[in-house]
Amino acid sequence: MDRMSNKSFHGFITVVGLIFFVPFLGGVHLFDWDEINFAESAREMLVTGNYRQVMVNFEPFWEKPPLFFWLQALCMRIFGVNEFAARLPNAIVGIISLHTIFHYGRRILNTTTAKWWVFLYLASITPHFYFHSGIIDPLFNLFIFAAIIQIYFTLSSRKWKHWLLAGTWLGLAVLTKGPAAGLIVLLFLFVLWVRNKAKFWFSLKDLLVFASSTLLIASIWFVPEVVKNGTGFLSNFLAYQLDLMKNPVASHGQPWFYHAVVLLIGCFPASILALRRFVTGSDDHSFELTLKVMFWVVLILFSLVTTKIVHYSSLCYFPLTGLAAIRLSRWSAGDKLIHWEKVLLSVFTVLWSILFIGVPLFGYTIKYWLTKYPNLIRDEFTLQNFSVAANWSIWHIIIGVFGAVVLFGLLGALIQNKRLIATNWLMVLGVYLVGFLGFIVPQIERHTQGSIITFYESIEDEDCYVDVYKFKSYAQYFYTKIEPIKPSDELYTVRTLKLTDMGVATRIGLNELERKAYSNHEMQWYLEGDIDKPVYLVAQPRKAKELRDNVKFQLVQNTGGYWVFKRMPD
Repeated sequence: MDRMSNKSFHGFITVVGLIFFVPFLGGVHLFDWDEINFAESAREMLVTGNYRQVMVNFEPFWEKPPLFFWLQALCMRIFGVNEFAARLPNAIVGIISLHTIFHYGRRILNTTTAKWWVFLYLASITPHFYFHSGIIDPLFNLFIFAAIIQIYFTLSSRKWKHWLLAGTWLGLAVLTKGPAAGLIVLLFLFVLWVRNKAKFWFSLKDLLVFASSTLLIASIWFVPEVVKNGTGFLSNFLAYQLDLMKNPVASHGQPWFYHAVVLLIGCFPASILALRRFVTGSDDHSFELTLKVMFWVVLILFSLVTTKIVHYSSLCYFPLTGLAAIRLSRWSAGDKLIHWEKVLLSVFTVLWSILFIGVPLFGYTIKYWLTKYPNLIRDEFTLQNFSVAANWSIWHIIIGVFGAVVLFGLLGALIQNKRLIATNWLMVLGVYLVGFLGFIVPQIERHTQGSIITFYESIEDEDCYVDVYKFKSYAQYFYTKIEPIKPSDELYTVRTLKLTDMGVATRIGLNELERKAYSNHEMQWYLEGDIDKPVYLVAQPRKAKELRDNVKFQLVQNTGGYWVFKRMPD
């Protein structure tokens, strides 16, 4: 690997990326919420031909800009509306991310460190998994990282092109996920300025170029939307982003240290290898400092934000794996692991090995545990999840054992300072993670949501209404392949009259409380109104009794923690 030319290594990245990221993309259903939510928005673009407006359930969805949905819609146009197409953009983003890491790592640091960076990103657990997903963050993170790289170049170069490129990448990040992109980069700039002893390394002209390029790119979508729908759209969009920071949206409140724990555990082995670099000094103008500032800005910001979701801190994957690569570069040059590094690597190796083996072992023996210890799981929804029959076999346990062997092999190579063997074990760990996604995750999905998605697929061609009762989900839209409500449908009249009563023409003009009232009115019509076609309502155990007591509804399915009720027109 050391003798491979830079051009050849870029080819190696492409091949390995295709092998690691593309297989099994369509092997498991999309996961609620975000994966299905985003895929549904892309699907509805294809159905309506309206690529300008983001929608869910064919009603305005202003929580996210459209760039990622455009990529998904393009893949769906080519490969069909399916899981593979929904996740393919991130597989491509993963390959581009590895090329970006190697290109700038080699240019700024050295070739050895750049290669370690690629291997660590491939083999660290959550970074690897995210390129198999259908969520927005991998693309968003790539744009933010590219913007920060260009800002780093401005520290040593007065060329305005770096500010232009930084603004361009930031504008694309805004088009991907919204104004959070600007907040992250501005905080990064502020902290870098403070660490630079409050000395300006940029001029007013530089800032104007940076801001203008950002706004120009972002305005590609925001300006036409404001012109088309008025400022109400923009105010609701910004209000939602602010609400994410102030309140734990959709039960995603977690303790302040949540993201630190998630990164420490999830980004193994890079997270442990990076720790020593956090306690060593670095020159104020070094790239290592840039990575540290990026890491701390993201971690602290999203630790303060009230809504905490695993992937909110995923932007830390770039600096975390980069710092780990610097550590491994020093290690391969003779700076051996110190005692506490060996201890932490050993502890986390054991923990992850237990998980890799324990998950399939528990799935394989679940009937025994539930029979022997009937009170083992007290939550009824979780209990019904695990009661679903899955295809666990002894082979899944063997796969888990293989993962543990790989982790211990990597641990031994790191402790014994065997560089080439460590590189090989990192690659094998990446292969194992592909296998985990291809063979273990589908079994997990059968327990968590497989039964209800199978039901949704079974009524795809039925002319009916389908919704969830007092919990949040997007699966009913994507997997029943809903079509827009027609003027001849009674629900169309119900919605129109309600909006008229509220003094607006569309949902775009509604604030959060008004949207809830609008949705509650629709649900009440499903429950008691004069329906014109069958209604399916899906409930979880805690709320199922309310529908069981409604004489208008009949229970048609109860499996996997989801109760399906059906109401026929009178």
